[in-house]
Amino acid sequence: MPKYDVLIVGGGVAGLQAALAAKYAGVQVALLSKTHPLRSHSATSSDGLNAAFGADDSWQQHAQDTIRAGAGLCDHAAVEEMCRAASDDIIRLDHIGVPFNRNAEGKLDRWTLGGHTLPRTAFSADMTGHAVLNTLHEQCMREDIPSHEEWLATSLVVEDGRCRGVLALELGTGNLEAFSASAVVLATGGTGRVYAPSTASQSCCGDGMSLAYRAGLSLGDMEMVQYHPLGFCERAAFASEGALGEGAVLCNTDGQPIPQTNDLSLRDALCRSLASVGDGAALDFRSLDKERIRTRFLYLERAATEMAGISLDTAPLPVMPRMHRVLGGIQTDTSGATAIAGLFAAGECASPGVHGANALTGNALTASVVFGRRAGSAAAAHASNSSPQAIADAALQDAQRTLEAIFSRPTAGDTVVAIQRALANTMAEHVGLVRDEAGLREATRCVADLQARYAQVGLRHHGKMYNHELLSFYELGALLDVAGAIATAAQARQESRGVHHRSDFPATNDAEGPYHSLVTRGPDGPVLTTSPVNAG
Repeated sequence: MPKYDVLIVGGGVAGLQAALAAKYAGVQVALLSKTHPLRSHSATSSDGLNAAFGADDSWQQHAQDTIRAGAGLCDHAAVEEMCRAASDDIIRLDHIGVPFNRNAEGKLDRWTLGGHTLPRTAFSADMTGHAVLNTLHEQCMREDIPSHEEWLATSLVVEDGRCRGVLALELGTGNLEAFSASAVVLATGGTGRVYAPSTASQSCCGDGMSLAYRAGLSLGDMEMVQYHPLGFCERAAFASEGALGEGAVLCNTDGQPIPQTNDLSLRDALCRSLASVGDGAALDFRSLDKERIRTRFLYLERAATEMAGISLDTAPLPVMPRMHRVLGGIQTDTSGATAIAGLFAAGECASPGVHGANALTGNALTASVVFGRRAGSAAAAHASNSSPQAIADAALQDAQRTLEAIFSRPTAGDTVVAIQRALANTMAEHVGLVRDEAGLREATRCVADLQARYAQVGLRHHGKMYNHELLSFYELGALLDVAGAIATAAQARQESRGVHHRSDFPATNDAEGPYHSLVTRGPDGPVLTTSPVNAG
């Protein structure tokens, strides 16, 4: 049984940051990741990292922009922590080798992104996430941090209110193993595959959210589902919003510019505006200098050519809103700590309270960097006061029996793929950009029906080595957990706020005060409670 002081579950930017922070604190740390770290969804983050640089900006102004975008649901202490720390964290990334773009003076260049009062987004062309991920992975290799790749965490081991480690399935062998740790950091990323279409990678299945949810923790603000305005029409790829700041023009299919106002500077308003354009929209780069396109939009230029057959300097690129990320997640404090001792969370699976009802463009990657580091440091401090305890054999034996029971189910007409597709289509149709009571009620009913189908579905493939149907089965269970939480929270919030837009409740209800929605797992399905927003 592997034993570590700190076990990081997830190999994206937040997970790698947490691993390095724990290592620097002097504890024994390891990574456990469903995919190779360099295949993590963090690599797709194109916009950059936000921080206040220069005399014309301040962390306070960054915080004000963040809180304004969050539409009353940001916890101010978390926002302050992120905005204060962001510049030092970005400078640290620069020093360890992230190839940020430079201006003529040799200083960090900055995008102007929607919702910001000033240009404050450091970037590496339109491949910032890729650059940060690769650099952090190199540092983890340099520090000899053990990495258990292609392992799926199937459950948390919680005893006497403390997290003792995880049970995990090795994809290459089909074997279950217990990993003991004094502290566990969940950094498993988002849950974009709960919708179709989306910008999500195949691995974005809400694994960490589901692990915490099944362990009794709350998922907060799950109804806040952010769409990206510049998704490719036929692919999961998307263009950086830095394109708009650089001078690219949104137009309709006739080539006429789509009028924009200050209200369209945030993603939610821009997405709803684009969705209302009859025949679709396109992003036109033809007014930009060709060399600028090639130096600022390396990924987009290649993706447009290979995926859409379009050269950016000769034709507009068709775009459409696509589901992008769930802004809520596992409830944590600003150190990443959850309500279970020894369990921490960071990155897109966590909700420390910085995004509120609408994430400011560029803040998602910033939050992963800042709170990933903080979670790793806090986990190391927790682990320094205890030793990893052996996990009882009974826990592993129970998991093995559950796995055998899954394989023993009869194979009928239903399939994991059919259930997953029905779930994604249901969420897109009824819990999408614009919602109403009838649609949300139907979504809740459909998710419950799909849960029942999931409880009976059998597997056609019983091999142990790289059984992708088994992996999809576990991922579908997580997606169903998350979908139930999203639909429940969306139905309960009878107002429009940020990215949550109800056609039957179009106004924001500030009379009763903003609140965080908290969904826990009950015996008969999701249970919703609320908590006040920390605006102090």
